[in-house]
Amino acid sequence: MLKNGLRIGSLALMLGIGASGAPAQEDGPFGGFKHDNKAPIEITSESLEVRQSEQLAIFSGNVVAGQGTMRLTADKLNVFYREQGGSDDGTDDSGDTGAIEKIDAVGNVFLCNGSETAQGATGTYDVKSGKVRMAGNVVLTQGINAIAGPRLEIDLNTGIGRVIGTADQPVKSIFAPSTADNAGVTSAPCGGS
Repeated sequence: MLKNGLRIGSLALMLGIGASGAPAQEDGPFGGFKHDNKAPIEITSESLEVRQSEQLAIFSGNVVAGQGTMRLTADKLNVFYREQGGSDDGTDDSGDTGAIEKIDAVGNVFLCNGSETAQGATGTYDVKSGKVRMAGNVVLTQGINAIAGPRLEIDLNTGIGRVIGTADQPVKSIFAPSTADNAGVTSAPCGGS
């Protein structure tokens, strides 16, 4: 079956697609996506293919990855890892989350934490740097506010992010002023598995 590389167990993987314990509204437009690499992530899907020689696990069909209140959904999730028990810098990472190098999400990618969401066609999470990149008509929402553009980058360690546009596809934003009518209005919370 699986050799010493990828241990899936009950599909709980320590990936580090973190979650912030603080409410997203208090942290600005990207603060809800802060990184917490200590909580486990559970991944469910219709199928799982492991390519040990390529150090790749492919989750396909209605993929839902969750950690705390953070949720990532996609049609397909590719998890790239290295053999446990060693790392590029020579340190021993056996039993550590460091075995996961990168996660690529493909098709109908949706990332959410509380009232903050991001959606696009594709997404990549670089575990070592703690950065998420999304592309393909990306829409970021926080409560009733929205920002759209071709690409999104979020540093999960700091909660700092940016939506990147082009001359042909500028960043578009809608910010609703705080009024008595929309006070406390938020988008629907993340769905879970």
